Amino acid sequence: MKEFRFKDIGTAEPEAVACYIKKFTPSFYMGMHSHVSVEMMYASKGNFSLEIMRKAGGEGIGEIFKVTVHQGELVFLDVGVFHRLLIDEDEVTIYNVELALRAPVKEASYRVNGVLPVNYAALIEMTALKSLADAPDGYKIVPNLSQIDSSFRRLIFTVMKPSTCLEDACCARARILLFFMEIARSLTLLEKNDAHYVKKVQLYIKHHYHLKITLDDIAKAVGYHKSYISAQYKNYTGKTIVQTINELRISKSLRLLRDTSLPIAEIARQVGFPSYAQMVHAFHQTVQMSPSACRKVFLNDEMDYDDPQYSSISIRINEEDFLLDDEEFSNAYYKKDVTGKSKKLLNY
Repeated sequence: MKEFRFKDIGTAEPEAVACYIKKFTPSFYMGMHSHVSVEMMYASKGNFSLEIMRKAGGEGIGEIFKVTVHQGELVFLDVGVFHRLLIDEDEVTIYNVELALRAPVKEASYRVNGVLPVNYAALIEMTALKSLADAPDGYKIVPNLSQIDSSFRRLIFTVMKPSTCLEDACCARARILLFFMEIARSLTLLEKNDAHYVKKVQLYIKHHYHLKITLDDIAKAVGYHKSYISAQYKNYTGKTIVQTINELRISKSLRLLRDTSLPIAEIARQVGFPSYAQMVHAFHQTVQMSPSACRKVFLNDEMDYDDPQYSSISIRINEEDFLLDDEEFSNAYYKKDVTGKSKKLLNY
């Protein structure tokens, strides 16, 4: 089988040949190796390192150098790049997929080419994916400034199940395409502004919302001074860091208020509010009602919408909220359409 590089993909078809979502510890060992496929790894939790052998075509051929992939970053490895994974932290969660660049065939499985043809050569030439193809040493680190994480998970869940019909084949091809488009979006945003640290702040909040979080903690994790981070975060998102933390905690609280009978004080503790009083204050600021009032609304969900006791909860949901908590954030806030007697999500 002919070996394709990413830049030479032409009309070849990327096909997922391996994937995982896996936790690693420092006891893990991997030898230096390469693949006949494109490999992409995403640091979902924690940081990891790669030792990479410098490719032919420049100085230092055969030299091995080390790069770090920080939490919230993806690393692209082209076909034939020798590398090995190093785990230096207590626990790291990595998403991984290998895409073999198959030569085009006259008719793919379930005639999917007739339904969803994709010209990857044109996509590479017309989008920021070109920087992957032109990476001098065959690798590129991409900060997640769009929805790489959720798109990556969906791709993995899709390709783990073998295609048994045209619908499956179309879904798998669409997931691969969408995954590449999220990478291209992140690369484009990175070129427009160097605000990748904003997503690092969001990821830190996402993984630590249930703990005590200080600006010093965030600044240390991101690598910028806390005053600079605070100002730039507000300029970029329109929110303060404290607002973001409180809104995510409210999102988690609403799920627990709706789905469990836990005491409200216990919910406050689980989601990271320093005290019950601060939880109540945050609720009044964000949803204009107390946690107990929100629980009553959820208990009334099964009531007829014409009942005089009917009430609703709604707040604005923007793209940053989805990045923080994927579907969970939006699912926690409801806007009810009384006229149509149906439950809808705001801005979804």
